[in-house]
Amino acid sequence: MIDWIRSFVGYRALFRGLAAVLVGLLSVTARADVPVARIGYVAFPPYEYRDAQGQPAGTFIDLTRKVAIEAGYRPVFVYLPISRVYLYLRKGHIDLWPGLTHIPSLEGKVRPSATRPIHVELSAWHLKDTPPIRQFSDLQGQRLILISGYTYGGLAQYLADQGDNDLTYTSTHQAGVDMLHRRRGEYLLDYRDPVAAIGATNGPEGLEHCFIREREAAWLFSVEDAKSERMRQAFDAAFQRLKATGSLPLAGDQRPVSALPGFPMPAEGGVSAPE
Repeated sequence: MIDWIRSFVGYRALFRGLAAVLVGLLSVTARADVPVARIGYVAFPPYEYRDAQGQPAGTFIDLTRKVAIEAGYRPVFVYLPISRVYLYLRKGHIDLWPGLTHIPSLEGKVRPSATRPIHVELSAWHLKDTPPIRQFSDLQGQRLILISGYTYGGLAQYLADQGDNDLTYTSTHQAGVDMLHRRRGEYLLDYRDPVAAIGATNGPEGLEHCFIREREAAWLFSVEDAKSERMRQAFDAAFQRLKATGSLPLAGDQRPVSALPGFPMPAEGGVSAPE
């Protein structure tokens, strides 16, 4: 009897082991059948960034993950410097980037989604004893700090072409704030939320900011991938389905964007042509 019980227990353990292996194989097979979406992301808190555990995080990342799964894709996130994102999109090394539209170096290289789930504000950050910017001409002849790799929707090149500004470039949001505190420039051109996310507005030495322009964020799909148009349509449709059920971390805000009085470049808004 004891031997029979031992045999029965042994067979049950073997059966459970085989069942676990089978479930694992089925899971791997199912995952293998789901197409992968290679998604680049950058340091742009609170929308997208790499957290303390080295994992993709942020509100735009959460939205992208949810929409990708709803669209029938398995999202694989790749953390990259901003200039590498541009290169990888042009080369087709990544499928898409949740990022800002109207980037000159991506003209004709990406297909932006019709969905514009996020608007972000570009600001001129300054110390409290520096006069605020009221109109675009107030930036003329000033020492400006810019983030390397950022085009600011073409504004960086426009300012460089004018020749009457002293432009200094730095690598990160924090480095730009530090340079401003060291008075390496009168104004830091950077986006409001990323600078606020690093605590630059806190404390007695907190910075102040002036509105410059709004930018739209979308999903930008590399045209180098033959599947990009199908993926773009799937993302837009998935977003609308999720929006209809009220299950999105960001509801999306489809509206025209605005700019500082006297801003010299066309405003973004609506659905742009492929960039």
